[in-house]
Amino acid sequence: MGFYRPATRPGKDPALTRHTLITDRLQLSPITLADKDRLAVLHADARVMHLLRHGVLTRAQSDDLVTSYAAEWPAQGFGCWAITEKGSGTLVGLGGLRVHERGLGVALRAAFTPETQGKGYGPELGRAAAGFAFDVLGLDRMIAITRKDNLAGQRFLEKFGMSLESEFPGDHGAVLLYALFNPNKGRSSGSGRTSPA
Repeated sequence: MGFYRPATRPGKDPALTRHTLITDRLQLSPITLADKDRLAVLHADARVMHLLRHGVLTRAQSDDLVTSYAAEWPAQGFGCWAITEKGSGTLVGLGGLRVHERGLGVALRAAFTPETQGKGYGPELGRAAAGFAFDVLGLDRMIAITRKDNLAGQRFLEKFGMSLESEFPGDHGAVLLYALFNPNKGRSSGSGRTSPA
């Protein structure tokens, strides 16, 4: 099964370092200012960005967002990764952990290039991010928000063990809140630490 489990299976779990994660097929590297050019292309692609809250970004907006991403790592010890294929080094998306602006906890976010959607990279990112959230940061719970009409996003979250927790109005229609609890802490309810400090 593809659910997150604590790191006990060599070759099936992400190699965890302080910030960079390596999975079977992907390398997740903290976003830096050096990623501005390649992420501007991703941020300008409507096929990628149409389901995200902010939508397609101009180059200036993309550069501002990358600057924000890069600042999160030294400030918080977590943030978003540039996701590349291990073999080719090709950028396939971005994803990571961000503090949700509505105070809901630390949220997983993800966006993949159209050419790589459907290859199972989402659940692979999700398992790696859960491992980082639980085993490195020590969180009790990780959330994800997706639009109700984003069926592919819902499937990717469910494939690595996230469960639907609630539905609420969003900026562009109904959104769904998914959650995953740290199995190392034995939690299965909404209680527990959801932020790193």
